[in-house]
Amino acid sequence: MATKKRLFLLTLVILALFASGCTEEEPSAEEIAARMLEKQNSIEDYSYTMHMTYYIGEKVAENEFKTIYKKPHMIKNFIEEPGGEEETLVLSDGEFRWTYAPGTNTVMKTKIPETPELTEDDYLSIIGITLNDTNVSLLETEEIEGRESYLLEATPKETGGDTPAYSMIVRVDKETWMFLGYEMYDSNETLLSKVEIRDLKVNTGIPASEFEFKIPEGATVKTMDPGEVELPEELSLEEAEGRVGFEVLIPEYLQEGYEFSHATAYNTSEIAPEGQAAETVILTYEKGDEGIILTETVYEGQAPDAAVMDSAEDITINGEDGKYLSFGDMKTLRWELGNTDLSLTASLEKAELLKIAESIRKNA
Repeated sequence: MATKKRLFLLTLVILALFASGCTEEEPSAEEIAARMLEKQNSIEDYSYTMHMTYYIGEKVAENEFKTIYKKPHMIKNFIEEPGGEEETLVLSDGEFRWTYAPGTNTVMKTKIPETPELTEDDYLSIIGITLNDTNVSLLETEEIEGRESYLLEATPKETGGDTPAYSMIVRVDKETWMFLGYEMYDSNETLLSKVEIRDLKVNTGIPASEFEFKIPEGATVKTMDPGEVELPEELSLEEAEGRVGFEVLIPEYLQEGYEFSHATAYNTSEIAPEGQAAETVILTYEKGDEGIILTETVYEGQAPDAAVMDSAEDITINGEDGKYLSFGDMKTLRWELGNTDLSLTASLEKAELLKIAESIRKNA
């Protein structure tokens, strides 16, 4: 819940700071923000490589991907494999949005609405929202690889609930006003992640042919109408258990003050390729603005690997191997109980989260 909001806000700030122009005097943060909004119409296309580093406890995880964008709604996110081959993850050609899952060799094809809804991929359109959601202040100037840059600090205007406390140090090229990178810190000023924008190119005349999606050999293609996507229905425990074919597990212990709020249930059998279907129940417990999320999934075949958990700490829950991951204020446990894959996410301390997890048991 809070993690999704953090990641969404993070994506807005990372990818919205594109502008052009120069001034003779040092601009204020407000002037920089106004110039970004003023100049965005001059950007017709851009491309860059984004290198991301995540600091998870004492471990460090890194990944990199490339983005190509062309107005009004063409975008391509991909990883370049050794040998120069491109592995497309998400591509919008202006008519359809193609999402490719290489692990299952599956393509999801979705019709783009005539009036596309705002998404985290439409970077230029969300600059105004980003600036409305954060307070931006100018800290100083700094030289990065021979280029003078502005250092800006961005913090959310509102915190609490789904919006956690965090701060970001954002770097913008002083000459071109292009986004160069950022560091994100939690409420304890602990570095969580770092992004570097490399090989940034703007208005190079990227052709529309760059956004033609090539279906990988042997891939399964699933087509979805945007009208078919519905918000998840909030269910009682009994209703949720009636939607799936497995026993829904309930924690016997919860920290004082937390109460069951609602459940949601999902079945991917109609859209997943053969052998990859899954049934999932998500239980939400709340105490004021705080929440505990318990996710229970039974897969038709083998559970997919969660790459983000590769660098997580190994733990044991009731004799079963599991993983513990701390990212800022949010902590996650993941383990298996029989054929059920479980994950528990909350902003509680590790010991408290383990206590909840150890109280979850299958009926005899």
